[in-house]
Amino acid sequence: MQKLLNSILRNRTLLLFIFLFGLSLRFIATNQNYQQNSFITFNNKVSAPFFKVRYNLFSFFKRQKHNEQLVAENQFLLTQLITKNNEALLFDSIPFNVIPAQVIRNSIQLNHNHLTLNAGRDSGVKKEMGVITAHGIVGVVNSANAETSGVISLLNKSLKVNAKLTKSNHFGSLYWNGEEPNTLVLSDVPLAAKVMMGDTIVTGGMSAIFPAEIPLGVVSSTKVPLNDNYYDIRVSLFQDMTNLNQVYVVNFPSADLIKETIGNNE
Repeated sequence: MQKLLNSILRNRTLLLFIFLFGLSLRFIATNQNYQQNSFITFNNKVSAPFFKVRYNLFSFFKRQKHNEQLVAENQFLLTQLITKNNEALLFDSIPFNVIPAQVIRNSIQLNHNHLTLNAGRDSGVKKEMGVITAHGIVGVVNSANAETSGVISLLNKSLKVNAKLTKSNHFGSLYWNGEEPNTLVLSDVPLAAKVMMGDTIVTGGMSAIFPAEIPLGVVSSTKVPLNDNYYDIRVSLFQDMTNLNQVYVVNFPSADLIKETIGNNE
């Protein structure tokens, strides 16, 4: 033990140097890690906004491309669906297509509401074309300039649409009474028809504006006015008329021929 103490005392200077050297290395290593972490933190703070902008821009264009693909797919599927539903109609051989558009204005608080679309004559939009979505119909074009068009909304008390009950095939007139924006009235359905809550209402197809069999909504209530031979049917729409964005304008290139054909068979 005494020898160990004597050895330590003889080499105390060397041992002190080794201890201090090791302590210095530890301090330097720790300090470098701190500086490195500080730099990384600072770099992240500075560069993060730029990467966020880059990511948002990339995501925006990616979403835009994806949305364009979805619009094209919906356009194709709607055309196929309408074609299938109209195979047995009088004008089944008359071609049509749909023109995609965006709603840029939508009034819902008036008695005679209108829409504005970002597609006009340059896109093929004309007066008296029907406007639909993947969930139903929204109105009829009543004006068009080069780049935009005006639409009489389904929430317009002057607009009536031919519609029918899918179960009984009884026809009626669908219109808005100026009350709830997503509830319409189906009139002129005789009491002979069997009407049930939840029955589906579709377009009747007796015009050159809307193809037949487009789902519109379901029966939410029925009543028979006093001394009347027709139902007063309330229809809950599939399409939320207060939330419109992507729409499609139905283009029958031979609309005049359709009108003439229907007129000759009335």
